[in-house]
Amino acid sequence: MNLISKNDLFDLVKSLSKSEKRFLKLNAAATGLPNNLITLFNDIEKEDEFTEDVFTKIKKAKSYTEDITIQSSETLYNFILQCLRSFHAENNASFVIKDEITNILNLFDKAQYKQCRKILNKQKQEAYRFERFHFILELISLEKLLITIETQFNIKNNTLENLVKESRDVIEKARNLGEYSILFSTVNLMARESTKAKTNKDLQKVDEYLNSPLLKNTHEIKCTKALIIYHNCRLLLFAKKQDNTNRNKECHLILNLMNKHPEMIEEMPKRYLTAINNLISIAYEDKKFKSCHEYIAQLRSKMNLKAFNTTDLQLKIFTSTYNAELITYTDSGRFDEARKIVSAIEKGLQDFRGKINKEEVLIFYYNIAIMYTYAGNFETGFKYITRVLSEGDKLLRQDLQSFARIINIGLNYELNNFRQLTYIIAALKEYYKTQTSLFKTEKLILTYIEKLSELKLGGKGNEKEVFLNFKKEVDELMKDPHERNVSFYFDIETYLESKIKGVPMNVIMQGKFLEAWKN
Repeated sequence: MNLISKNDLFDLVKSLSKSEKRFLKLNAAATGLPNNLITLFNDIEKEDEFTEDVFTKIKKAKSYTEDITIQSSETLYNFILQCLRSFHAENNASFVIKDEITNILNLFDKAQYKQCRKILNKQKQEAYRFERFHFILELISLEKLLITIETQFNIKNNTLENLVKESRDVIEKARNLGEYSILFSTVNLMARESTKAKTNKDLQKVDEYLNSPLLKNTHEIKCTKALIIYHNCRLLLFAKKQDNTNRNKECHLILNLMNKHPEMIEEMPKRYLTAINNLISIAYEDKKFKSCHEYIAQLRSKMNLKAFNTTDLQLKIFTSTYNAELITYTDSGRFDEARKIVSAIEKGLQDFRGKINKEEVLIFYYNIAIMYTYAGNFETGFKYITRVLSEGDKLLRQDLQSFARIINIGLNYELNNFRQLTYIIAALKEYYKTQTSLFKTEKLILTYIEKLSELKLGGKGNEKEVFLNFKKEVDELMKDPHERNVSFYFDIETYLESKIKGVPMNVIMQGKFLEAWKN
C-alpha cells in the first residue's frame, strides 16, 4: 500500500536546507541514483508552489522521458529520508548508539569478544549519559550473552546478578520518566487552552497540581530528564497562576541544570528554549521591555548552534522572538517599529508556510490585529482579527479566541458597521452561554458596545457620557487581580482614556510605558 503522495514528496524536498541538498546530490552521484529521479528532484526544487501542474510540466519536459509514477515518487522520497539519516547520524546520540549496537552484534558473530566488550562498555556509558533507557536495556541484554562467553574464558567483567539488578533500576527510571512525561502533556494542554487563570476555581486547579506527589517536591524523581520535566511543569503552572517570582526561579533552575549537563540540551532542546522564552514573557509582564529584548537576543543567538539547528526549533525561535518584539512595541505605542516587525512576520509566515502550526499563526494574527487597532487603522485590524476567527480551533488558545470575538465587535463599532453589530452581538451572547470561564470585563465590553451601537443607530444620546460610565465600571472591575489580566489581551483602560480625552492611543501609551524601556 502506497503512503507517499506527490504532495508529500514536494513538501519534503522544499523542507531541505542547503547543506542537506548538497549532501543529497553528492550521495545521488556516488550511489548512481537514476537520472529521472535526479531530474524530478531538481525540477521540484525550482518550484515555489505545489500544484498538479508542477508534475504535469515535469512529465512533458524533454529532459524527463519516463512517466512520473507512484513508485518513482516513493523511491525518491525514501532516498531523501535515507540521506537525512546519514547526514544527521554523526550528530545524534541515538543514531550513534544504534549503529554501535549493530557493530557489537556483528563482532559477536565473528567471535571478536574483546572488541565487543570495549564497544559495549563505551556505548553503555554514553546511553547512561543521555539517559537513553531503552538502549541501556538492549545493551544489558547483549552483555548477558557476552558474559556467558567470557565466563568460558575465565574473564569476569560483570555478573548476571548485577545485570538483573541493573535492569530493574533502569526500568524503574524509565517508568518514572514516563510518569512525568504524561503529567507534562496534561499540564501543557491545560496551559495551551488558557495561559492565565481567570477565576479562583482555575487557581485551585493549579494548586492541586503543584501540591500533587509528583510536583510538590523532587523526592519522586529518579533521573535528570524527569527533573527537567518536573521544573517545566511547575514553570507552566506558575505562569498560569501569574506567580512570576517562582516562574523565574523555575526558568533558571532549568537553564542551570541543562548547562551543567549539556547532553540534555541536545536531548531536550525545546525545554531549554521554553525556559528562555518564559524569561522573555516574565520581563514583558513585569514591564521590563529592555530586559525582554535582551532575552530575545539571547534566544536568537541559539539559532546557529547544532542542538537547535532544526526547522522545528528555528520555527519556535522565530515565533517566540517576533511575537515578543511586536507586543513590546505595540504596548508602548511605537507603531513604526511594530510595523517593521509585522513585515518580518509576514515574510516568515511565507517562508515557513505549511510548517508553522495553527496556534502560532493565530497568535501572530491576533497580535497584529491589536497593533493596528491601537494605531487607529481599524480596517487592517479587522482584516487580521477576521483571520483569527477563521483560523480558530476549539482546543487552541480558547482565551485568545474568546477575546478575538470582543475585538471583532469593537472594530465593527469603529468602522460604523452598526447594523451588522446587532447580529454579531446576538451571536456572541449565544457563544457566551457555552463558555464556563470568562472575564467579567468581556461581558462588560459587550454590554457597552451594544449601548454605543444603539446610540449611533438612534442618533441620540451623549457618546462621551457612555464612555465615562464605561470607564467607571471598568475601573471597579480592575480592582480584581483576575480581571487585570485582560490587559494582556487588550488595553481597555487606555482605549477608554483615548476616547474620553480625544487623544490617540499611541500618545497615551508612549508616556505610560516610558519607564519600561529603562529596565
